[in-house]
Parts: sequence; C-alpha cells; structure tokens
Amino acid sequence: MNKLIGLLVSTCILISCKTSEVEFLVENGLLVKNAQIVSPIDQTISPDNFIIVDGDSIVYVGEEEPNLKGSFTTIDAEGKYIIPGLIDSHVHVTGTDALSDEEELDNPEIVKNFKEQLPKSYLYFGYTTVIDLGTAKPERLTDFQKAEIRPDLYYAGGGAVIGNGYGLSNWEDEVPNFVYQENEAYPFPDNYLKENHTPEAVAKRIASSGAIVLKTYYEPGFDPTQPHFPTPSQTLMSNLKREAHKNNLVLAVHGNSLEAHGFLAEAAVDVVAHGLWNWGNHRLDSTMVLPMEIKDVLDAEIKGKVGYMPTLQVINGLWELTNATYLNNTELEHVLPKQLLDYYKANSNIMYTNVFGNAPKNIIATNFNRISEQGKLSMKYMNDNGGKLLFGTDTPSSPTYGNPPGYNGYLEMLEMENAGIPLGKILAMATIENARAFKLERLYGTVEEGKKANLLILNKNPLLDITAYNDIVQVIINGKIINRNKLSAKEIEE
Repeated sequence: MNKLIGLLVSTCILISCKTSEVEFLVENGLLVKNAQIVSPIDQTISPDNFIIVDGDSIVYVGEEEPNLKGSFTTIDAEGKYIIPGLIDSHVHVTGTDALSDEEELDNPEIVKNFKEQLPKSYLYFGYTTVIDLGTAKPERLTDFQKAEIRPDLYYAGGGAVIGNGYGLSNWEDEVPNFVYQENEAYPFPDNYLKENHTPEAVAKRIASSGAIVLKTYYEPGFDPTQPHFPTPSQTLMSNLKREAHKNNLVLAVHGNSLEAHGFLAEAAVDVVAHGLWNWGNHRLDSTMVLPMEIKDVLDAEIKGKVGYMPTLQVINGLWELTNATYLNNTELEHVLPKQLLDYYKANSNIMYTNVFGNAPKNIIATNFNRISEQGKLSMKYMNDNGGKLLFGTDTPSSPTYGNPPGYNGYLEMLEMENAGIPLGKILAMATIENARAFKLERLYGTVEEGKKANLLILNKNPLLDITAYNDIVQVIINGKIINRNKLSAKEIEE
C-alpha cells in the first residue's frame, strides 16, 4: 500500500497534479475562460486566457487556470474574441436627437422613452465609455447618469467660449464660463466681472465641476452673409492651454475649416474635435488629390501631435436628411424607441426644411458627398503620415436624425474602413488611443489587470472584419454581464 501511495504521489509530481498557484477569493466575481484577447496596442491575439473580474475591476489575466473561490459567474468564450469596451470621445447626451426644446415640451412621452433607451443604445454597439463634449451645465447630465445600466460618462465642463462667440449657451448662468478677450470689440455685460472670465478663473471652475476636458471653439460661423463670430487669439489660446494643463484638463477645440485647423495646429492644442472637411477656397476635384495647402496644415498637426477626430458622421448625418429610405433601416429599431422613429418619419420633410430651407435635395446631396470625401481624404492623409487619430462621432452633431446613438459610432467605423483606415487602427483609436488622449489610460483601453471590467465579447475577429462591432454577444460593463439583445429598443418594446 505504501508503495502504491508513493507511486501516485510521484506520478502527480511528474504531471503537475497540484492546485493552481493562482488563487482568488471573490465576493461578486466573473470568470471568463478560453478567452482570445485582442490587443489594441500591437494588434495581436492572445489565445486560451482566463480573465477574473472582482466587482467592477479586472484582477487577473493569464494562461494559467486560477483557483477561484467565492461567488462568481463563469463564461466560456470558446471561439469568441475579447476586446476592451469602446470609447466615443465626442457625444452629447443632454437632449433628444433632432428635437427642438419646443418639440420636447410637446412630446414628453417620446422624450422619456428616448432618455431611458439612450444609455442602452451606446452599449448595444459596444460603447462602454462616452465623453460629453458639449454641455455647459453638468446638472443636465443627471438623466443619463442615474440610469441603472449605462456607459461610464465623462464630460467637458461648461465650454470656455469666447464672449459673444459661437457655442455660448450659458449666458443666463450666474457666472457663465465665457472667456473675455480684451482685444475683441464687443460690449462686456455690466453684470459680469472681468476677473471671473480669465483663462485662469474659467479653467479652475471647469476643473472643480468634475470635468476632464476644457472645451472651446474656433468658429467664425457658417453663414457668409452674417457678421463673423469673434475667435480666440493665439495668445488667448496659449493661455487656455496653459491653464487647462495646470488643472489637469485636456484642451479640446471645435474647428472644421482650413482656417481653424491652421490656427489650432500653430497653437498645438491637445485635440481638434472635428476633421478638416471644410477646405475654404479649395474643392476636391476628379483627381482626388489633396491640395498642398491642406497637406501643409495636416503636416503641422502631425508635427504638433495634435489629436485629430475625423467625425465623418457629422457630414453624413446631415446628408441622410436627403435620403428618402434612411429611416427604413432596421438597425435604427435597436437604438431608437418606436415612437421617436415614427415621429421622424412623419416629420422628415419638415426637418429637412428646418436645416436646408428650400434647397433642392439633389444639390445638397451632391455637395455633402463632396465634403464627406474631403473629410475622408484628410483623415487618410493623417493616418498614412503618422497623425494622432482619435475616435469621436459628435453624436448628435446637429438637428438631424442621421446621428443615432451607438449606431452612429458603427457607421463611423464603416466609413473609416471604406476610406482605407486599417482595422487594427480603428480598434486602437476607439480604445487605447482615446484612453491615452483623455488621461483615462489607468482605467480603460486594454484588457489588463487593474483596468475597469468594461469588455466586449465578439463573434468575429475585429482585426479581420469590421462587422464584428455589430456582432457582439455580450457586453460587460463595470463587471456586469449583459446579453446584447437585452439592450435593444426593439427587444424592450416587445
């Protein structure tokens, strides 16, 4: 008998019949086994991994099977692909897409249903983190933040807009966050103190609100028949950048024209929140070649390591107002409540007129197709020459139903692929590159120990097939597992 016991012990030593040295005790855990983890950093796949989540954090990633004790759920991810949750770094979550304030008041049930669905719509397409770049009043984010199931939300605090400039929406606040520019010839309201509107004062207020971004604008306006809005000087932009960084804020600036991008490249701002699709006096022709003046500006942005958001769907979303079949797209049923979708269908012509007046749809469509191509060529040049591309959609960008939440991000990815952006780069932009640019790398961007447990389980390899982002099996948000179909507006209504 003793010889038999000795033989069994020896055999166990030879074939490693021992308890795993990787041991965890979890209270509210998750074990993912057979995980094929896709790295956004080097675009490699690490097979046969185990992932342990405890609460809302990843506590283990490795090939050795862990000895896990406590309360946990197991997911067998055999044949699936695991990626970090996606980040859309340019959204607006405070209104109802394409509805004016008056329309919202007249349709409270539609507004209620939309606000309840909105966080789920982003998650349905894998966006587990979003950054609101537009609200002047953080309290307006409450509806989104109180949702039980929602992406992680960050925001830019009360836009640091040039006084009387484009984007100023909080004049009625006791101390609005406009920035006074001494050399602008506009009247400074008597009820405001200039010392409250310096870059230093505004940056401090924005940081104290909990924001991670200081947002301002370089926008002279869109109507050539109207006087230009005031725009910041290089001195003022430099001061805003200094004060933003002093308060650990990212400086993001609205701009989409050749003039704006040239100015912002010289200022070497952190992020330009739109692509360069407005080429000024230059127009894309049949040669499909970038004018030298456009290349020069893009080269300056590359040299200055300026973050560049292509935001292709801004133009495409407006173009959809000319598309008679767009609202019949069944994908919309997953991200928009039926009442809102029906409202769009009943009012599509009015919505077109509100934006484009009596301009013929075919002319608008032709012009916007050209502008869209200009944006894609600018983006492709940035990518091919080492530019710092970031993923942001500006959802919704304007009063159009063409920027549906969540789905708009997937459409942006499709456009990027069509423009020649490699799939690995698209994954990196929407994960690790955004995390780094917005100082969120400690929490997001990769599947690693210590990161937030925001993960996607995909049926397809996103390095080989862009439709992987529309073939999500499960979304894991802060450690909670959600089957994708449970996030669909269609599923909820049925």
